[in-house]
Amino acid sequence: MDDFKPRVLRRAEMEKELEKLLNVEAEIRSDSYLLTFYFPMENMTRADAERHVKSFILEHLRKDEKLSGMGKINQRIVEAVLTGLGNTKELRRGLAIFVEFRMGEDVKADEVIEGLSIIPLSQVPEKEIYIGKTFDLDQLIWLSSSSIDALIVSLEREKSSFYAMDGNKLSLIKSIENEFIRKKEQEYMEEYSPSPSSGAMYHGNASEKVGRAKEEENRRFLQKIASLIKNDEDLPKDVNYLVIYYSSSFNETMEKFKNEARQLLPYAHPVFVQKTLNQERQLQEDASKLIESVSRKIRREFLHNAKENFEKYVEGWTEVSKAANDRRIDTLFINPTERKRGYVLGRELVYTHAVKDSREVRNVGPWIVRSVVNNDGKVVVVDKELLDCEIAARLRY
Repeated sequence: MDDFKPRVLRRAEMEKELEKLLNVEAEIRSDSYLLTFYFPMENMTRADAERHVKSFILEHLRKDEKLSGMGKINQRIVEAVLTGLGNTKELRRGLAIFVEFRMGEDVKADEVIEGLSIIPLSQVPEKEIYIGKTFDLDQLIWLSSSSIDALIVSLEREKSSFYAMDGNKLSLIKSIENEFIRKKEQEYMEEYSPSPSSGAMYHGNASEKVGRAKEEENRRFLQKIASLIKNDEDLPKDVNYLVIYYSSSFNETMEKFKNEARQLLPYAHPVFVQKTLNQERQLQEDASKLIESVSRKIRREFLHNAKENFEKYVEGWTEVSKAANDRRIDTLFINPTERKRGYVLGRELVYTHAVKDSREVRNVGPWIVRSVVNNDGKVVVVDKELLDCEIAARLRY
């Protein structure tokens, strides 16, 4: 399993990058064009990535009618991207590459590239390339507005391990030992506890004392786990689910902890499973199935409750866009596989038709998501089985 590192592109950082890219669009020269390239990095070395990026960009540039016969310009674009990749420390799970370049017979070689931005992504993008007078910011906005699926805690008597679950990918963040287990208890158990095969049972004050000590140690360990979940900067907070697998040794202390855990990550749905999985692959498979099952149930309930209150429920791109512009959306239901061309005015207003000074975008979905997230709304990802239209929303009023 890969080690997990904090998200490279957080929302605040994304907004800064987005602002820069939108400013580039606003000030573009008549002889300049903008290239956008999203590239997935999973299961690929840096050398492989550089080779594939070069091949894919060159192939697309040669096919583009605007760049027909512009071999030198194409080469300069590829060289700039590869140099940028070489200067990017972490390529993470994917890349968003943005290039501003000039073209024309009188453009000198050192004047071709006017700007380059390479943004490592914490989630896997769909491979896509676009050249035009605007950047294709749809995936950048969508991926940056999405949350990591879950924080997984594997809780055992001796230690606890923390994982991030992103899609079906499990990544270890850290493990900690149970520092509250006392040596005296360990020595006592080793010396006096019978083996499971002996059939012997010990009674009396000593064993009861050990039992109480274990319970207290477990309670203190759970307190530390709770503090880490809430305060440790290495552990993601913007997750959809908090899943805690715990061993049977915590049965006595877990009920109280469950109530506390529900307050640790206010936006995460807590799930508790009394099960010990020693292999990370087993944990990944089990957690993936569990999250899918719980997620589907919750999304179905969310949507059902929204439809029940029909006065505060709207469907369709036009109605949802209007509600987003008015900041009325409490919960957005969106199928990410659906696309809708539209227009964006300024930095946030979304329309399904052209308005004065608006810019056309290939998919307004991510822009609506961004608007909802920025105004403290919730986003529920659905599919055609759950929602028979492309997009819907529950309104605040």
